[in-house]
Amino acid sequence: MSRFIAVVHGWHVESKGFDVHDLTASTAQAADDEACLIAARRDAAFDRTAYVVVEVDNREHLPRRLTWRERLTGRIK
Repeated sequence: MSRFIAVVHGWHVESKGFDVHDLTASTAQAADDEACLIAARRDAAFDRTAYVVVEVDNREHLPRRLTWRERLTGRIK
């Protein structure tokens, strides 16, 4: 069984960085809905947000932070 994480990026005039959230959803569709809700709560008139959902197998463990490419594409290499 897989688990999901959401990477949310916010920006106004410059980047506000990335926030990583561990999702409780068990399916890809539910994870996307949960990530959309998290991004919508952060979204404001002049602070736009975008998100990507990353599926992580329970056996996988990365001893490092996600790279920029992994955060943007949602694929872990």
